[in-house]
Amino acid sequence: MTRADQPGPGTQPPSETSCPEGVQSLWTNWISVGGLLLLAVTLILLTTFALFSAVTPHSNPYVDIIGYLILPGLFGAGLLVVPLGILLKRRKLRRTSPTNRGTLRLPAIDLNDVRQRRMILAFVGATLFVVLPVVGVSSYHGYHYTDSTEFCANVCHAVMEPQGTAHALSPHSRVTCAECHIGSGAGWFVKSKLSGTRQVFKTMQETYPRPIPPAITELRPARDTCEQCHWPAKFFGNQLREVIHYSPDEQNTRHVVQIMLKTGGGDLVTGRPEGIHMHMALSYDIQYVATDENLQEIPWVKMVDKNGREQIYRSDGRPTTEPPPSGFSRRIDCMDCHNRAAHNFRSPQEALNLAMNIGQIDATLPFVKREAVGLLDFEYESVEEASAAIERELLGFYQDTYPQVWREKEDRVRQTVAAVQEIQRRVVFPHMRVNWKTYPDNIGHMTSAGCFRCHDGRHVNQEGQAISSDCRVCHTFFNPIEGSRGITEGEFVHSMNLSVHGNLRCEQCHTGGVLPLCRDCHQSGEWLESRNRGRFVPYGPTRSQLPLPVAKP
Repeated sequence: MTRADQPGPGTQPPSETSCPEGVQSLWTNWISVGGLLLLAVTLILLTTFALFSAVTPHSNPYVDIIGYLILPGLFGAGLLVVPLGILLKRRKLRRTSPTNRGTLRLPAIDLNDVRQRRMILAFVGATLFVVLPVVGVSSYHGYHYTDSTEFCANVCHAVMEPQGTAHALSPHSRVTCAECHIGSGAGWFVKSKLSGTRQVFKTMQETYPRPIPPAITELRPARDTCEQCHWPAKFFGNQLREVIHYSPDEQNTRHVVQIMLKTGGGDLVTGRPEGIHMHMALSYDIQYVATDENLQEIPWVKMVDKNGREQIYRSDGRPTTEPPPSGFSRRIDCMDCHNRAAHNFRSPQEALNLAMNIGQIDATLPFVKREAVGLLDFEYESVEEASAAIERELLGFYQDTYPQVWREKEDRVRQTVAAVQEIQRRVVFPHMRVNWKTYPDNIGHMTSAGCFRCHDGRHVNQEGQAISSDCRVCHTFFNPIEGSRGITEGEFVHSMNLSVHGNLRCEQCHTGGVLPLCRDCHQSGEWLESRNRGRFVPYGPTRSQLPLPVAKP
């Protein structure tokens, strides 16, 4: 060893990156190197995604789930993998050889050293201007993305397609899923994310129920969500509604029903507390017990008025002093009536009436209402099968039965086919086994029991008084005066002579699809027993067992 090779006074010690004999660097392991590589690649991809999002006017749910959830997750994983590799290597060295020590060899920091100062500034700069912004921005956008309607409705497309389609067509389409299903506050946020995690695994394993059960029993109380915009103190007035209906006859006869809905106010400043919204008037408290998951069978109701007087109404024939029946107990709020406010599936009857009224379907085509309802109220295996059947049957019907109509109005027939196919895609979802009958709509009482769940005249209190079933409590009907343009208040006038059937509830005939035939009820003496019990139980074949309708000229 020459003199020049010997360290002299003031020379620097060996480099901090060199390791003394018997000591190995813990940084040199494939796991930590892989973590650093993952961080670098993810950072490049996140930058690319940010630039792509800035120049793209329309978002894609599958691209967004990668950019807002997967890439940030990989970046976070890279931050964890680097120290994990160090810990694993240190553990391995200690187990294999007691004399083989691993060390991080922490440097002796000297800010007067220009080289060290530059390295420290580079590390702090990378942390402040790269790591923290990436983690912060991705976490912020990821949080909001998982609360977005796009994420809820489109990412799990097959599962949530019915709810997403109905929501996009509803008056609440600009209200996000989270605003109703979660609301504000950390408690419900954590609960929803835990529930969402379970749903993700069920979706991946395809173990989710079909159809998805109604969420009303899991929803946050409406006073925390709905009433942020619609609060009872501001309910007011009456509302005039015009209902358009087309009959399933050859002329598709048009009927107009004008109804004044007695909505009622919440307090005396905005209107008298009466009518429909009496259920939500500030001085009333109403509770009920339902015995089914759809909350359609309600045998027990309790009402406490503004004076604290308690009334219990039962329809099961038991004394009001007995304990409530077993079932789901609930305090009434907005969702008990407005249960499909954002996810309403229009029935074929309702959807066709609307399409015919606005001209999407030509109401002059003979029997178009009857034929379209029959095709929509049929069970298909897939949307493609339904579309093909609708086109084949409607075109064939007019070509064979009304050839002159076909020659003169072929374009209108084809337009009708397209409109009926679009209605089918909006109201029937074969994959999820969902149609307009899956989730009963409790507003009104046309195609489901709705109001009649309680207002059926059979819920009686301890004083022998029944919950009113008088239509005039909630409605005023305006009927045209024959031979003039005037109208008069009166009872509801049906478009048919109902005769002895006038005591039936609306939904017992109006199923939303094909009207029941006489033989569906009048099969045996069981019908009379059913009528005497105040219930309507259809007997005979269901629509899925009946052939498609064949019209005659």
